[in-house]
Amino acid sequence: MTLIHSTEQLAIWRSSILDQTIAFVPTMGALHEGHIALIKRAAEQCDIVVVSVFVNALQFGDSSDFDRYPRSIESDHELSSAAGASIVFAPTTVEMFPPNFDNYVTPSPIAEQFEGASRPGHFAGVVTVVNRLFDLVQPHTAIFGAKDYQQVAVIRDMARALHPSLRILCSETIRDSDGLALSSRNSRLSPLARAKAVVIPNALFALRSAFNAGQLDCATLVQVARNILDTEQELAVEYLVVVDSQTLKCHVDVVAKDSIVLFAGIIDGVRLIDNIELKLFA
Repeated sequence: MTLIHSTEQLAIWRSSILDQTIAFVPTMGALHEGHIALIKRAAEQCDIVVVSVFVNALQFGDSSDFDRYPRSIESDHELSSAAGASIVFAPTTVEMFPPNFDNYVTPSPIAEQFEGASRPGHFAGVVTVVNRLFDLVQPHTAIFGAKDYQQVAVIRDMARALHPSLRILCSETIRDSDGLALSSRNSRLSPLARAKAVVIPNALFALRSAFNAGQLDCATLVQVARNILDTEQELAVEYLVVVDSQTLKCHVDVVAKDSIVLFAGIIDGVRLIDNIELKLFA
C-alpha cells in the first residue's frame, strides 16, 4: 500500500487508475474498529480503497481541542492496509489549503441545529475539507459512520449539490462491548470517566426499548433516557432530541415516522456524541 502526502503525488496516482472504481473513507486518524469496519465495507464496494488521514482545524471551534486530538499516522497506515486500503492520503495543512485556496463551502440548513448550534463553524469546516478531498480523490463511493449522523446528512446535501454522481453510504455505529460508541475521543477519557460514560448508551438503549414497547410520545421517551443520564452527575448533557431521520426536524409530540435520537454531552472534559435509530415499522 502507498502512503501519499502531497496533492501532486495523489493526482499522478489518480490519473493512473482511470479504469477502476474508488471507494473513499475520510478520517481524522487515530483509527479504531469503527474506522476499520468502514474500510472493510469500502473494499467490498469498489476496486480500490483510499483512506485519508487529516485533522481538520477548520472544524474545531476550540483550538485546544484541535491540539489535543490524537494523532498516530504510523499506526493508521498499518491498520488501513490490514483492513484493505490501497492508498492512505495524509496531507499537510499547506497541501490541503495552499495560500491561494478560496473554495470555502457553506453547509445546507440541516447543519444549523444540534452540532451546528453547539459548535459554530463546525460544519462549514467539515463540508469545506470533505469537498476538497472529494475533488482530489475523485471517488465513486464515499463511506461514513452513522455515529456522526448529522454530519453524514450535511455531507450528503453537499455531495448532491457539488458531486451529484458520488454515492454516499452510511455504515452503522460500531460499539464497544459495554455499548459505548467507538470514538477517537474515548482515548482522552480517564478510566473512571470511561466507565461512567456507559450511562450514555444505557440511556439510549432504554429509550429504544420503551419505543419498541409501544411508547411514541416524544417527551416520555426523552424522559426515559434523562432519568438514566441524570444518575451520572459528572455528565453534562448538551442535547437529547428525537428527530426525523431524513430532515432532522424535531418531533414535537409523537414519533410518526422513522426517527433518530441525537445526543451530545461532556464528561471528564471530553465531548461525546451518539445516536440511536427508532424504526417505526421494524
